Amino acid sequence: MSEMIVSNESPRRSLSIQLSSLMIVDAGLSSYDKLPSQTLTLSILKLDSSSFQVEVAKTATVAVLKKAVEAAFSHIPLDGPEKISWPLVWGQFCLCYGEQKLVTETDYLRDYGVKDGDQCVVVNKSTGGY
Repeated sequence: MSEMIVSNESPRRSLSIQLSSLMIVDAGLSSYDKLPSQTLTLSILKLDSSSFQVEVAKTATVAVLKKAVEAAFSHIPLDGPEKISWPLVWGQFCLCYGEQKLVTETDYLRDYGVKDGDQCVVVNKSTGGY
């Protein structure tokens, strides 16, 4: 299939896009391919061996992933005996991807090789094992 280029000319600028990744033209009918997802769906394995899923942008950092984990528990009261103290949690535990601890909040998940559908594991910072 040859690549198609569309150009919309205006006095100030032009916009050119490649349609080959957006549209398939077949016998006069057109349909749009689904654009690649801009998010990662990740499974988080907890210490009790249960898991849950979070969704973050493909460009997310470790800090964004941690916020997504916290948001997954937003149904738990903010005060009282069931309250989760996230500074305490993250002080004692961290997320791991493979053998890599995700502790530098400004690191991008993609730099660790994290891909859509992957699993991160909650581990004790001091032992690191799981």
